[in-house]
Amino acid sequence: MKKVNLEPPGAFNESALSYLIPRNKSTNYFYKNGHAALIDRLRLKVHSDIQECEILWKKFSPNESIFDDWDFRLAWHEGYKYTPYFYTLYNGGESVGFLPLCYNKENKRYEWWGTNWMEDCDIYVKDKRIVDLLFFIAPSPLHLNAIKGKYLSQISRFGKVKEDDKKNEKDISKLSSIDEIMDSYKKKYRHNLKHSCSYIKSLGSNVVFTSGNDGDLIEKLITLNIKQFDTGNPEDESDLALPERANTYRNMVKNSGKLYEAKFIQVFIQDTLAAIDFILVYKNNYYTIKGGNELKKFDGIGNYILYLEFDDAVKNNMSKVNSLQVDYGWKHRYFDQVPLYVFEK
Repeated sequence: MKKVNLEPPGAFNESALSYLIPRNKSTNYFYKNGHAALIDRLRLKVHSDIQECEILWKKFSPNESIFDDWDFRLAWHEGYKYTPYFYTLYNGGESVGFLPLCYNKENKRYEWWGTNWMEDCDIYVKDKRIVDLLFFIAPSPLHLNAIKGKYLSQISRFGKVKEDDKKNEKDISKLSSIDEIMDSYKKKYRHNLKHSCSYIKSLGSNVVFTSGNDGDLIEKLITLNIKQFDTGNPEDESDLALPERANTYRNMVKNSGKLYEAKFIQVFIQDTLAAIDFILVYKNNYYTIKGGNELKKFDGIGNYILYLEFDDAVKNNMSKVNSLQVDYGWKHRYFDQVPLYVFEK
């Protein structure tokens, strides 16, 4: 299908959908599959005003994941400052579906609002036929990552769909102790965790849990994470070395306290900050967002803080521990992997 060109960014604002999807050979699919009446009565409006975007987001968001939360996503917007483009279809004065996009100036493409590192991404519509219309009129080049599988067969008609990095999560809703969590793992992986815990404890470790939007602690994490990945190879550099990404994490902490809670776990060994992890808690979901550690000095510190996170999560009656996407060669040992997908056109 040939689509109407809506470039350059910001040049297009509002139009009748019948103008964007006229009846011709290239759009026969819509007119043969029950979309004609919808096309005749819908109009598209592209929202870039952040207050208008907030109203739309809060109307459609399922609020199931931390990535559905407005304040969390706003942290990314405030960090990167990419212009939002919320492609929204209206039936009269009522919005019936939208694609929350932004324009990534560095990648020169449209992405989910908040940058290309979003997860648990959904498609917000009141009628599944709206999905077809939105993905046909969506701007290009377009790269949408971490899409859930509900509408894959539909959106594949309008671009390329491929597997993304899997999401890593552990359902602990039926487990009541850290021992039960440990027993759920293979013997080798269980042994690795227990051995690391025994070793780090033998060094005289001291663990400090802190809740709340503590700006000093996120600065400690940024510093230690950058140090951890300072290998002299630019490809290994911490993403927090980028001012935009560091500011995003600062904003995550600043925006916490409304619908999600920020937590930090610090491990001290011999007066040295050996590890610090940043956690977000949202609706009984425990997200291990980012960490930094002195792995070169203290072998096993990564396993130890993972153990602490599981222990903290189960003691606080969490339902899931979510370690986000990308396996890094170890997450599959301790988490179940959930498929997500990328759409490109």
